Amino acid sequence: MPQTPGPAAPAAEREADRTTPQAGRYQVSPAPYALARATVLRHPAQPAEGAAFRDALARLTAVETELAALTGPLCDDLYAGAAGHDREFQRAVVLPLRRAVHNGREPRPALLARLGELPARVPRLAAWLALRADRTALLAALDDRADAALAADRTALAALCREPALARAVALTSSDLLRAVQRAGTGAADRRARKEEPGVLRYALRASTKTSPLSWFTAVGWGPLSPAAPGPAAPPAPHGVLPAEPLSAQVTVNRALVGALTAALLAEPRRRTALPHRLTSTGRVADGRVAYTRGREVYAGGRFLVTGEEQVELAAGRPLELLAGLTQPPTPLDELASGLTAALGAAADPRTVTAYLDRLVGAGLLVPVDPVDPQDREPLTALAGWLRTWPEDAEPAARIEEIARETAAFAAAPADRRPALLAALATRWTDLLTDLGRPGPEGVAPLSVLAEDVVAPEPLRLDGLLSTADHTALAELTALAELLDLGPLMRRIARDRFVARYGPGGVCAHPWEFGEDIARAWEEAGRLAFAGPADGPLPSGIAELAALRAELLASIAAAGSTAGEELVLPAEAVTALGDRLPGWALHRPVGYAFFVQRDPADGLLCVNHVYGGWGRFTSRFLDALDPAATAEVARQIRRGLGPGARPAQIRPVGGFNANLHPRLVPDELGPDRHHSTLGEGEIDLVHDPDGDQLRLRLRATGEHLDVLYAGFLAPIMLPQRIAALLSDHPHGVVDFRGLVPRRPLEAPGGPVLHTPRLRHRHLVLRRRRWQLPGGTLRALRAELAADGEVPAHTAARWRALLDLPEQLFLHPLPTPPAGRPAEDFMAQLRQPKPQFVDLGNALHLRCLARWLARYPEGAVLEEALPAPGGRAEPFPAVELVVETYRAGRP
Repeated sequence: MPQTPGPAAPAAEREADRTTPQAGRYQVSPAPYALARATVLRHPAQPAEGAAFRDALARLTAVETELAALTGPLCDDLYAGAAGHDREFQRAVVLPLRRAVHNGREPRPALLARLGELPARVPRLAAWLALRADRTALLAALDDRADAALAADRTALAALCREPALARAVALTSSDLLRAVQRAGTGAADRRARKEEPGVLRYALRASTKTSPLSWFTAVGWGPLSPAAPGPAAPPAPHGVLPAEPLSAQVTVNRALVGALTAALLAEPRRRTALPHRLTSTGRVADGRVAYTRGREVYAGGRFLVTGEEQVELAAGRPLELLAGLTQPPTPLDELASGLTAALGAAADPRTVTAYLDRLVGAGLLVPVDPVDPQDREPLTALAGWLRTWPEDAEPAARIEEIARETAAFAAAPADRRPALLAALATRWTDLLTDLGRPGPEGVAPLSVLAEDVVAPEPLRLDGLLSTADHTALAELTALAELLDLGPLMRRIARDRFVARYGPGGVCAHPWEFGEDIARAWEEAGRLAFAGPADGPLPSGIAELAALRAELLASIAAAGSTAGEELVLPAEAVTALGDRLPGWALHRPVGYAFFVQRDPADGLLCVNHVYGGWGRFTSRFLDALDPAATAEVARQIRRGLGPGARPAQIRPVGGFNANLHPRLVPDELGPDRHHSTLGEGEIDLVHDPDGDQLRLRLRATGEHLDVLYAGFLAPIMLPQRIAALLSDHPHGVVDFRGLVPRRPLEAPGGPVLHTPRLRHRHLVLRRRRWQLPGGTLRALRAELAADGEVPAHTAARWRALLDLPEQLFLHPLPTPPAGRPAEDFMAQLRQPKPQFVDLGNALHLRCLARWLARYPEGAVLEEALPAPGGRAEPFPAVELVVETYRAGRP
């Protein structure tokens, strides 16, 4: 059942309603809670053998760096010293030596034997020879230490592979992977085990270094944040934020399959006709024609439903006009037929009216409501109960109940039983849909039948994890996020499109008809943000934002070097941004969610992502957490919106499990009033002249609504007809890359683009990155393959060449945008996920060439901050999701 929060406790409201002190009128308040995401497993502590290997490799990297720095000056010295020896010595010894130094090749031993007094006359040559001797010794030491380091790393990997949490998580990926993990856990050392090792290690690293929730890889919890701790920085990263016990697995059936099942059941007329029906949308009447939008959700074999949409026009007439009223609220077909017959008068033929309604149903213009609430937590049980209305449906109802029971039992299943349970569920689903006449699509990936999240159900202790300095810096960052956010650009572009179409103060009585304009506004916002303005006037108000951005870039250029490894934003420029944002941008309230990690080495707080607030990234887990979490998130939404606001949630599922969340405000907006408190037909999309904003307005009362979408599925993947509703608070598409310079570095195979670390105070907004094109990656792979089982020399040489840190995350190369957001989003989802790589770890180096093969077009190397490897104690990855709110300004 939806959870509607009660009134806020006054004491809690006063305690939580604290505002971070800032100069000027731009005031930001932190939410009094945080979501915590932590790996269930900890990255293993470094064994002594691994530490010895890492130390030698670090020294070799330093030697390679010094050798590279000596190359140019030494070549110049050898050229300039020609007067100190005869021509034959110059030709036979110096020139070949100079060529070898310049090209990075090893001089022949016979050549080195003939150097004579040359090192004494050329000091840099003596230094170069000493470094070469050091390199030779270090390479020998690494050869001696590699086997022991490999063995120790494999022992640590085997211990991880014996962890039940890892086995449970990988069982959801594939049975073959589970078998490989279990074999690695036994310490198997045969040829098959070595072949499987890169894949096994990749998933073990996923389980111990990444915090994106998925099964037993990562657990999620929630807790109140006490008033900020004093001091310049918070304590080190919290190792014990999430308790080892109790953790609870929450399993939900794949909602895309539920959608496919519902469609299959409703294909049978006797079931469909028993349900209340509504018109597919409001009808726009013009020139004697009435237009509707209709859509059809299709199961394509994944974790969300694909929606096809189109507009349909009919001749306007009294029957359609009457139906618009008769279907509010939705009404069963037999009642519609009798009501329409009565409304049309004595001349109406009931059989003609029934046939007319049947034609509307066949055309998809008169549609049944969902038989169960789309947000129902037990949809299969509810569907089976609905089916038992008909005695002849007892058999499919029993099959659905069996699937529900087996799905619920999966949470407690050990890893060994999971593949068989998943296979049995997939077979049951396939057979059920086939028998109902709706077989699943062919040629897709194996059927995904469920989703699993792991949560800490009790509130967490998060006291002291964020300091006053953290809160202050995040509050200042809120204004920078607003300046760089695509959301305000999109809203402004949409405003101009609306005013051009409907006039100042105009009203759109059918918000679905503006959906395409919203999509075009997103596309134009992306072009303006990343490609710069084209010829012609800018959208209204955008020039003010563009001028502020240009001024910020100028202040960055004046304050710091663009060639360094770290770019620190001028604090005074960032602090002043809030009060300088244009009035139209500040008119409505804003909420942001900052995903942050603490680096315990130096106390830096790393900002991984900036998304929209309003409880969006907490909502997915609220039903599994303590009820206090739901109540507090609801209170924060009311505080953030301000007094007098009328909030409403929109909760489309779209077949996506992460879109399931409780109702946090009294009102819900949906297609009709059958499963919500407000229907789409009750609102207008209007231009509000007072604030010069696009607003959604409740037609009956004239109140402006604040419509909040707290789902995880990107709005561009949901029906376009609700785009205006999903974009009422669109903030959270923030990208800092436009603030950092790009510098090309020479490398084999092509230039590498490097960007420095970006900071605001002690916040890391963007880590150092190196973008390697396909040619460079192929050159690196070739060197790794030619350098033995543990390519330590290649790793040291490339680290020195590009000034790489020891620990990195490997990302796919960004694909050029096609300019169509839905396609671009899907292309991004299909790319490999980021992966941790430790260039000081022998086992990682052994697997590196295989890992790089997954990126044929190129890759991005990003510094790992915090770095999990090389620690004396096991280290979990811990991430907090912290929200800030800026009140609207009348």
